[in-house]
Amino acid sequence: MCIHHHDVANTQSAEEKNMLTKRRLVQALAAGGAVTVAGPALSGCATNPATGEKQFLLVGEGQLSQMAATSWAEAKRTTPTSTDPRYLNRLKNIGSRISRGAGKSNEQWDYAVFDKDAKNAFVLPGNRVGFYKGMMDFADNDDQIAAVMGHEVGHVTGRHAAERVSQQMAGQLVVQGGSVLAGSQLGKKCRSQAEARIAGRRQIARQEQIQIQREYQNCLSGAHRKTQLLSAALGMGFTFGIVLPYSRKHESQSDLLGAKYMHKAGYDAYQSVRLWEKMAENSPSRQPEFMSTHPDPARRAEDLHNYIKYQESLGSQGWKSIKMPESS
Repeated sequence: MCIHHHDVANTQSAEEKNMLTKRRLVQALAAGGAVTVAGPALSGCATNPATGEKQFLLVGEGQLSQMAATSWAEAKRTTPTSTDPRYLNRLKNIGSRISRGAGKSNEQWDYAVFDKDAKNAFVLPGNRVGFYKGMMDFADNDDQIAAVMGHEVGHVTGRHAAERVSQQMAGQLVVQGGSVLAGSQLGKKCRSQAEARIAGRRQIARQEQIQIQREYQNCLSGAHRKTQLLSAALGMGFTFGIVLPYSRKHESQSDLLGAKYMHKAGYDAYQSVRLWEKMAENSPSRQPEFMSTHPDPARRAEDLHNYIKYQESLGSQGWKSIKMPESS
């Protein structure tokens, strides 16, 4: 599951952190081995109709939706939800318009407003969309809420949940395989060194036998430590080289898809730009972008502005794709 959040403040309560942890189904499913590889029809590369890009998919949306149902129910059980129509009806109405703009009005959607001041929103497989009251209060108007809603729906149409889980599963296999191979080679080197000490000799003094055995065991211990370090290095390389950039790519795709759905639903797409400008103003200190799952808010605002201007320049041919010219 592509679980993400829109950070505005750098401080969070323990309950909010716990909530966010529950939402990280990608890591939980992949690490726990609860997801099985999909059948041949769903495995391998497939072209996503919303983004026009190839995706590596090992799991199906239906399987993720079933598993996300438990997380969704737990989230609503452990975190207070609002029944205030000023929030819930507003969210449902905006969600209904955005789902039509995304061509998904015939699907069932479930919306919830969590009674917390956190400026977050998230989506779970199965069209489950959660907003915190703090996010809705932070928005200046319905158009800005629609920007967040469009972004969340973009994660659904982009099939980012299945892609992230597939990516995690494949990455773990690569890291584990590399570590096992390295450990095997280091172990062979230790055995070769020990065998070289006794090759061609008929008798070896007891003291030297003990010394050879000790050196062999020390070599194996060193090989084990090196294998652990290599495994950690491979894991870090996978995280910073693949997982985080892909996550940032998903966020950027969802931003553009959200603007597209906003336009088709009759909202002012430029309000998505203003929303991320506000996010940037309220996020004065952030970790470097290469260490984050989310692009910098100011960059998101700029990319959205360029995308909207480009779509407008296409006239009647605009708003059909999220692809941008190479020079943009």
